[in-house]
Amino acid sequence: MGFLRATLTALLDAITPHFCVLCGSLPGGLPWLCDTCADGLDLRAGPCCLRCGSARPLPTPVCDACPDWPKRLVVARAAAPHVGTARALVHALKYRRALAAAQPLAHMVVGAARQLRLPAGVIVVPIPLHRARQRARGFNQAEEIARVVARELGYPLRSRWLRRIRDGAPSIVRTVAGRRRAVRGAFRAAPQVRKCAVLLIDDVLTTGATVGSAARALARKGVGDVYVVTATRSR
Repeated sequence: MGFLRATLTALLDAITPHFCVLCGSLPGGLPWLCDTCADGLDLRAGPCCLRCGSARPLPTPVCDACPDWPKRLVVARAAAPHVGTARALVHALKYRRALAAAQPLAHMVVGAARQLRLPAGVIVVPIPLHRARQRARGFNQAEEIARVVARELGYPLRSRWLRRIRDGAPSIVRTVAGRRRAVRGAFRAAPQVRKCAVLLIDDVLTTGATVGSAARALARKGVGDVYVVTATRSR
């Protein structure tokens, strides 16, 4: 089903005109995004924690939250803050089901991923939704982004190497501790991840609780190193 969908998407991209997913104008430098809307992108730059990527007034090795992160989680980066056009693209993908919004989001993720020293043979794995939530939504926004990222970077995509076995509601939990409790033990990894380097892809990084839980699940199956790149970061 995934291969068929990817093939149909590529065919439609080739034969249909592209319009900006936010305003309907002709696109500019970014796929499916006009230059006016692209001007609203605030791509992340400046000093940050060298591990989790959170903004820091001065470049420091790690921030206060990083000692609690899984040891296998090497680095996390977000392409842009969760504001303006970047936030609008995430909402268009998740809530309006505008699947074309995955294209500019993936383009942003690719740019951020290329700034990392990723090892050869890295495997792209999207953060999964619980099957009930994915059935209700009809798709997984992280997988839509990851599919394009894998193609652009030339890495294999393995969407089934990580499953969400317990659903929660971390988006409505405000505290860091509460979000960690909400996703504790929520994921299960496949044995194929053993000794692999994994690039985890998601749409938004907030506290790092979700990617941390996913990295722990991968570590239990003997993963090599885990790298995380998201389209936006809300904190």
